[in-house]
Amino acid sequence: MKLVNHKHLDEIQGNFMLAYAMAGGHKTCTIIQTAEDPIVLLTAEGRKIKTSIVAINRPDLRMKVGVYEGFDDLMDTIYDPKRFEGCKTIFLDSITHLMMIHLSQEILSENWASKSDKEKDEIEKQLTMQVKLSEESYGTLSQQMNRLMRGLQGLTMAGYDVVCSARLSDRPKWNRALSAAPALMGKEFSKSMDGFFDMIGYIEPWEPPEGKNPPKYYTPDEIKVMSDDEKNKLLADTWKYFAPLISFNPNEEYLAKWTGVMPPKGIVRRKFHVKKVFQEANGIFR
Repeated sequence: MKLVNHKHLDEIQGNFMLAYAMAGGHKTCTIIQTAEDPIVLLTAEGRKIKTSIVAINRPDLRMKVGVYEGFDDLMDTIYDPKRFEGCKTIFLDSITHLMMIHLSQEILSENWASKSDKEKDEIEKQLTMQVKLSEESYGTLSQQMNRLMRGLQGLTMAGYDVVCSARLSDRPKWNRALSAAPALMGKEFSKSMDGFFDMIGYIEPWEPPEGKNPPKYYTPDEIKVMSDDEKNKLLADTWKYFAPLISFNPNEEYLAKWTGVMPPKGIVRRKFHVKKVFQEANGIFR
């Protein structure tokens, strides 16, 4: 074990946040718009990136996109911090899609391949293999997700800020007492995953400000001739209009977490801005 002075860790260690919202809740666009760049976007959902880039109105955005081929490919990337050299923020979008679609299907496929012809025939008749994981498979799912979280924590120790998104689940099966929580599979990982993150934020549905018109969208050619002040104003106006509200206060209604200095404006229903959240948690107020 190597013992390190805490002041040294303060200087190099990054932040680790989970933000969750209903589909269409502006979480992806807002994270890309407000996180410190250069950004590496690790996308699990395979959606068209350009629509998000156009919507955020962020001139001169520096971002690379990684589309992984299977869970092992993603893990090889995450456990190799040198691949992210030169970037500041790593954005995994989203752990819900990764867990429920990609990883669960890979586990199902492995189980299917291990069955005998007789077992496959019986499974096909019942049509259960394609939609339901066994108890053993849920254990594997949890172990792999814990492995993913440890890898992401390693990236924060290497100095990167890591942000994960997730979809919202009403009254999740793993904790019916919560009215809102990240949509995840299985109880084992779902009940322990909050320990990995410095912050967990619940994003509420976005509503346009009353009496305000949305900011104008400019073409790339129009943006090129703008001054730096004009570009910054465009970005700020877009964020002020479209940014959803996020809350980090732990309570019995929804899952949330806050680690760090309590900002003067509080941590309840704040307009979501990734860079500002990290700055304030570390005692920087601007």
